[in-house]
Amino acid sequence: MQIKQPTFPLTTAAFAAALRTGHGRAMQQVASHGPNGFEDEITQACVSCLSYDPQCEAQRAPWLLSIVDRAKLSKKVLRALEAMADTSLPENHRDMSHRSAILKELASSGSEDARSLLYRSLVRLSHTSDVIGVDQILALDGVDGLIHVARQLGQWLRTDPDFWVDDCPSEQFDSLTGIKGGLAALEREAAVDSDIANYLAGMRRTRESRSASSSRFNIPAYTGDEIVAHVSKNLGDQCHWFRRWGAKAASDHLDTVFAALLASDEPEHVKRLLGCFAQKGVPRFDSRLLPWIAHPDEQIRRAAVRAVAPLTHGELRQAAMRLLAAGELANGVSLLVNNFEAGDFAICAEYLEPLHDADQAHRLVGELLDLCEAHPDAGASHCLLYVYELSPCSICRKRALKALIDTSAAPAWVLTEAAHDADPDVRALVAA
Repeated sequence: MQIKQPTFPLTTAAFAAALRTGHGRAMQQVASHGPNGFEDEITQACVSCLSYDPQCEAQRAPWLLSIVDRAKLSKKVLRALEAMADTSLPENHRDMSHRSAILKELASSGSEDARSLLYRSLVRLSHTSDVIGVDQILALDGVDGLIHVARQLGQWLRTDPDFWVDDCPSEQFDSLTGIKGGLAALEREAAVDSDIANYLAGMRRTRESRSASSSRFNIPAYTGDEIVAHVSKNLGDQCHWFRRWGAKAASDHLDTVFAALLASDEPEHVKRLLGCFAQKGVPRFDSRLLPWIAHPDEQIRRAAVRAVAPLTHGELRQAAMRLLAAGELANGVSLLVNNFEAGDFAICAEYLEPLHDADQAHRLVGELLDLCEAHPDAGASHCLLYVYELSPCSICRKRALKALIDTSAAPAWVLTEAAHDADPDVRALVAA
């Protein structure tokens, strides 16, 4: 597919998509054409978290507030946030955290109503130890905010002894909270405030409990024979920890597991054993692995591809071409990274189309980036533009932009747009 330069003014669908992904064209639209009837879309983006992975991607609130300011929608957004605070909708961690971040930005601009609403947003999610609003209150009010948060956490701990309190090591407390002298301030307050004293005691108990728990399960200590036996004896264990074991296991133990993998025809056993090679890959190519690459179970196919992807072999290249032709684009591209030949970028480009499932799209663009970064060439520009335009994740967009810049293949419109991107790292690339 051909990636085209956006035309302004944007359609409603294009503007909404840009708000979701964080493309700079959303800012360009408002800067050049005003909100243009998109006020509801902007407000909704402040009420609901649209980021694909807010835990990893750059905080979206500062960028959104700059759009809100240009569109003169601060009062409308605050009213919408107040309305959400008074509803009894089901809890959504992502949306609630996002709203707290928006309130923090509004409060930083001088809104006392936003500050008050932010403090009201300090809540514990039902039946969990997850707390909303902590980071935003600390960032806004420093030590005063920290004291308020610690007091509330101490009160929750008093009414629920099973409440989990973060176990910040004392020597790292100030750097983790971003507040110089924060722990010392809490220790002073604890002398006269039993709730804060309770919080500090809970923090110590959590740290001791975590230390005791980690010492009971020593993953690297397992032998290859024990790993194979574990698969047979523990049918209910999905063995996700095999990935960590395989990353540190000695080669002789990995060989033991590899032999068991080749000898097995039980799909569930194979799927778990393949997990041992997710980080390093299998020790060597064996044609007995090829059927698993084409297995009907998607998880098995993916695990098998991940395990053999580090290898270079003619049969793997042939398998890659079969996967591409069958629509298994992510798996096919993954096998091409170490089995690449000239012209492969053009072959991949023939199969690229928009994917409506965000997780599938994210996996595909990740594999495309690995391929393009392993074989830097201006011929990769079509694949890189696909990633820049259609990745649901701003981190992948940044990687694509960097590769385009490094190969002198970035179109002028991309560089102009990226200067207004939601991700500050993307903006920094073009600023440099």
